[in-house]
Amino acid sequence: MRERELDLFLSMRKSFIGLSLFESPHNGQKLAGKPELIQGEVLENYAKNFPPMFIDIVQHSDLSRLSIAPLMFRYPWDIVFGNLSKGNVTVAGDAMHPMTPDLGQGGCAALEDAVLFGRYIGESFIKNQKLDSKDITQAIQGYVNERRWRVSALVVGSYVSGWAQQGGAGWLKKFIRDSVFYKFLLSGIVKLQHYDCGRLPTVSSDTDAVEHNSRSLPCT
Repeated sequence: MRERELDLFLSMRKSFIGLSLFESPHNGQKLAGKPELIQGEVLENYAKNFPPMFIDIVQHSDLSRLSIAPLMFRYPWDIVFGNLSKGNVTVAGDAMHPMTPDLGQGGCAALEDAVLFGRYIGESFIKNQKLDSKDITQAIQGYVNERRWRVSALVVGSYVSGWAQQGGAGWLKKFIRDSVFYKFLLSGIVKLQHYDCGRLPTVSSDTDAVEHNSRSLPCT
């Protein structure tokens, strides 16, 4: 960070609105491109109970750098049971699995997508010695099937982590957070961050024989 420079991210969540999680009602569209209104909305609503130090930061923020955007989310059952490919067209990254940022795995999952997609397409190319449209369709379907449960688990784990740790002084929320989430769920959710993407196929330049990398690619 440069001297006197601070990037401040404020994430609000309360209820589902379409694919987004925001305080209800979320009027981000009305505030978009209007930094003065964004600052006022934060001070009057979202951060009104924050400690004075944080309020001071918001009040002295550079208005030219203020922005607001919805927090995107896809229901995990839409990922598991939904249509994620058609023919030789598919999706990856946020187009497949938009998730809340509480595990920091959105970008990592997109990199996993790239490795898995490359593995399936590479194996198809090596097998046919060309890009065969029919086999590519099957390869894409294999990629989609392998990604469904993995990324839906990340979506659920990320959302639960944020929901449980968001705060709240109510006895029920504290019980869920302290006696259930931290004791029984957190360790399993953290393990979701570690994933072996498998081995990418290669072709030996000497023998043209199909081989696989001796090392798998841990996507963490």
